[in-house]
Amino acid sequence: MDVVEFFKTVNRLRKNQRCCKECPIHKNDDMGCMVRADDDSIKSIDETVSKVEQWAKDNPIKTRQSEFLKLFPDAETDESGILIFCPRKFDPENINSVHCHRHGCLECRKDYWLTEVTNND
Repeated sequence: MDVVEFFKTVNRLRKNQRCCKECPIHKNDDMGCMVRADDDSIKSIDETVSKVEQWAKDNPIKTRQSEFLKLFPDAETDESGILIFCPRKFDPENINSVHCHRHGCLECRKDYWLTEVTNND
């Protein structure tokens, strides 16, 4: 269940309760209802999710691989789409060779090339 569906379900649950004490999300202490949701907050959640989804589309995650491929778009990748360059040979200061031996080459390359980077990296 995604977040929007969760709050819609909470709202429906609350509307179908005769009294708060019988509601499964009501705490018996001073807290009262564990989740507050009404029609206005659901609209706000829908709008917020929509804006966040649009931002994510406009600002995709930058990885070492995505930045490398901007410079070298024809670089060779394997069948899973990961660059074939061994990170240990490419960036030895940032790779612990012991780590490399604990994982298969594909896992090591995935870990390295798909690491998120920022503009400051």
